[in-house]
Amino acid sequence: MDSIKGFSLADFENYSIEDRVRWVFDHFAEDEILMTSSFGSSSALLLHLIHKISPKHPIYFLDTGYHFEETKAYKEKLQTQLGLNVKTIGAPKNKHRFTEENYTYQHNQDLCCFINKVEPLAALRESHKIWLSGLFKYQNENRKNLTFFDQKENILKVYPLLDMTPEEVHAYFFIHELPSHKLVAKGYSSIGCTHCTVKGNGREGRWAGNAKVECGIHL
Repeated sequence: MDSIKGFSLADFENYSIEDRVRWVFDHFAEDEILMTSSFGSSSALLLHLIHKISPKHPIYFLDTGYHFEETKAYKEKLQTQLGLNVKTIGAPKNKHRFTEENYTYQHNQDLCCFINKVEPLAALRESHKIWLSGLFKYQNENRKNLTFFDQKENILKVYPLLDMTPEEVHAYFFIHELPSHKLVAKGYSSIGCTHCTVKGNGREGRWAGNAKVECGIHL
């Protein structure tokens, strides 16, 4: 997609990351904009921008039932520090219980992600026009080819942080005194569910030893 509402990708690229997020809120109604967060290692950056631009905007946290305790603590810390309006969603208890009893995360990670991540977001995707996401090109090969605007069926994904470098992300955290996820200091770069996350650089610690590289929410 080269443009949206007459606004070109080239123009968007020249904006600062804050102005990119402001542009979304200037051109779409708040109830059209979906914002989700995993409260992972780099999540605080986009959450901080949302806090500055639209502090009461709903932030949807997808509770898979398999989060690290450190992730839950990080969510609480950022929610308090930034005054975030966090709303928690998740799979129906009976469906999540199936993945526990069946150990789905061990033998069918795609199904586990679908039940605990993709399906619970379906209704939210249907009721919004724009989905703000904090993906970066540097995270893996799949994301390297993304553009700032990406139409996904009925919803338009917008990636305002897409071209940032790891150094720029680190600098933003430092300048704005944002807290780090506790697991980062322990060698985790990308942080998901406990069963499918190990230490590693970039996203190499996700689904290690498996061909799977994305949970299916974004790509």
